[in-house]
Amino acid sequence: MVGNRAYVSSGSRNTAVPPGRRAARPARPGTKPQSPPFRWRRFRAKSWESKVDAMEQLARSPGFVELRRQIVELAELRPSDRVLDVGAGTGLLTLATAPAAERVIALDVSPAMCDRLEQKLDHAAVANVDVLLGDAAHLSLADASIDVVVSNYCLHHLRDAEKRAALDEIRRVLRPGGRLVFGDMMFNVGVARARDRALILRFIRAMLRRGPAGLIRLMKNALRVLAGRGEHPRDVGWWRDSLTQAGFEDVSVRALAHEGGVAAARRPH
Repeated sequence: MVGNRAYVSSGSRNTAVPPGRRAARPARPGTKPQSPPFRWRRFRAKSWESKVDAMEQLARSPGFVELRRQIVELAELRPSDRVLDVGAGTGLLTLATAPAAERVIALDVSPAMCDRLEQKLDHAAVANVDVLLGDAAHLSLADASIDVVVSNYCLHHLRDAEKRAALDEIRRVLRPGGRLVFGDMMFNVGVARARDRALILRFIRAMLRRGPAGLIRLMKNALRVLAGRGEHPRDVGWWRDSLTQAGFEDVSVRALAHEGGVAAARRPH
């Protein structure tokens, strides 16, 4: 047992989570657990194991701290709220929302991220958080069991079909009137639009200023994109359309000064 943290969902999609422990989502009836998408998700989870410290440092940067402030402000948390943090990482949003909510479920695909977050929660004596191992497109939570879903820089790691699946799952677990607020990369990898061109040029210049190491990173990123293994950001318009198509209302999506953006929406009553 880790501290006094516990969360057990109820309903047709229930997966019991022992107090303070993590649980992975079981395979759906009729599916093959070892299908290619599942293996891809496992590979992606393993790729995060060596990046925990780097993500900790990134979460402390002024840009991410400001993004956290905006997300928490838009979430309009109440003391009775049950919150789901999708792609919780090492706890940027989890630690910020826990004092204002009744309960927080911190979901992440990486065991190493989950372990680090559990350590931080124990150190801070936070008792109203359960850390859950799982992915955004397959939530092991009951229908209408969550009041607020938050997320920060998680969804751009998913392909378009997975993004849409994640939105469907988020809508399912939200109660009627429940709120979704997330920050993410919001641009297209291309040169058709001025903002996209400016962001890509800014990144190239920043890498070139680092000398050989930056050039190597540029080459690695280009190879990842060509191989389909890179990040998959989408722009503001794509997110606005996808949220609407997923059945959300009061949809608001806006670009920020950097490559990111913030989106907010509600599940209809």
